[in-house]
Amino acid sequence: MKKFLILLLTPLLLAACNDDEEFTPDAGAYVCSLRVTDASTGQLTLEDTGIECLLTEQPDKSISLTMKDVKFSTSPHEPSKTIVFPRLASRSEAGETTIYGIGNDGIVPEIGDLPRPDFVIEEFECTLTDDSNRLRIAFICKNTDYRLNHKAEFEGTRKLK
Repeated sequence: MKKFLILLLTPLLLAACNDDEEFTPDAGAYVCSLRVTDASTGQLTLEDTGIECLLTEQPDKSISLTMKDVKFSTSPHEPSKTIVFPRLASRSEAGETTIYGIGNDGIVPEIGDLPRPDFVIEEFECTLTDDSNRLRIAFICKNTDYRLNHKAEFEGTRKLK
């Protein structure tokens, strides 16, 4: 009887331990649209599509967010750049995963593999919904040297392998 009960309960225990709704940092790449506005005036400065965003787990179990070939304006003087937000964490609840900065120093972006603390990231929001198939990122990026005060909003879907 005990063996029968164990056999009967095994599928229930396996189902209870299923982590399919939890975010896995290597959820893949996302193809995003980007909308950039001036954070003080709300004026549109750029709309773009086809931006690749990646969420990857780091050796220390933190998450990094990589946004490839990004520009914040239509200026021909602004080069496209790959921006990385290292050392992020996540929490999942009610079918949504929220990604956030770790520590008191805020998010220090890396551009060209170098930390750039002169670019201040504020109001960072990053969420995954629809079983991690939809990604939304929003933040304000400020830099007084470059007179930069942009709000960037990315919306994307998981890239199929």
